[in-house]
Amino acid sequence: MLKMIIVHGKNPMDKEDLEGKCTFLTTDEEEQHIVTLIGFLKDHYKDDPNLQQLKYTHPIQTAAYVFTRLGDIVFLDTSNKIKRGTFMMPEEMTSKQQEAFLGLKEVLKNYQDIRIDYDIVYDQGIFDSKTLRSNLENVTSVIDRYIDKIKEQKTY
Repeated sequence: MLKMIIVHGKNPMDKEDLEGKCTFLTTDEEEQHIVTLIGFLKDHYKDDPNLQQLKYTHPIQTAAYVFTRLGDIVFLDTSNKIKRGTFMMPEEMTSKQQEAFLGLKEVLKNYQDIRIDYDIVYDQGIFDSKTLRSNLENVTSVIDRYIDKIKEQKTY
């Protein structure tokens, strides 16, 4: 079962440059996202003190937010009876990440609801962000809309 996707930015993992590559975190069990992520962190980000500080008691949004501050895109599968998920976006996306992000449309084509949170602010434990939501006709079109929004902002 898919839990998370990390689209790597410029922050290395295992001292390796993975910019634009995707890591899929899956589990066969109904374990919480944070449990899946902490296990992944212990194996792959041993030298990153910011990520090693994350604990099982942190909400998954806090952990995902830390990744976005490091430049990674994070997708959280929040499916229950319907397939849905949320992207948390970094402040800037590299061209390699854009390419990988667009490639996720094929992976997520069976989802019924996709949301993209961007311009994320975290203040005293409260998250705020701008959000794009998918539409029922073409759920993955929200990815194209986000890319268009970025391109539009860069032209000013």
